[in-house]
Amino acid sequence: MSLETVEYVKEAEERATKLEQDSVVEIKNIKTEEQATIEEQKKELSLELKKYEVEQQKEYDQKVTSIEEDLNKVIAVEVKEMKESVQMNKTNVVNDIVKEVVNRYGNS
Repeated sequence: MSLETVEYVKEAEERATKLEQDSVVEIKNIKTEEQATIEEQKKELSLELKKYEVEQQKEYDQKVTSIEEDLNKVIAVEVKEMKESVQMNKTNVVNDIVKEVVNRYGNS
């Protein structure tokens, strides 16, 4: 082999070694970037999940409040009707007592 060929082979080996070293560094960089991207996406997903949970809780609370308000309205109406019924029954009892007294004792 000639001296030129030996030099060419040495240079080729040096370039191959350099390419191998560069590729190892590049692989490490890619892995680091990949891990950083994964962590960032995990954070974003976690934030979105928390935001969704807050929105769902808000909707749930609104539904519960609406149901409670509706129930309170129904209860208020029923209580009013019961009070009116009790008052009417009291009036009827008083009227019945007055009638009975008048019937028994007359208009003395």
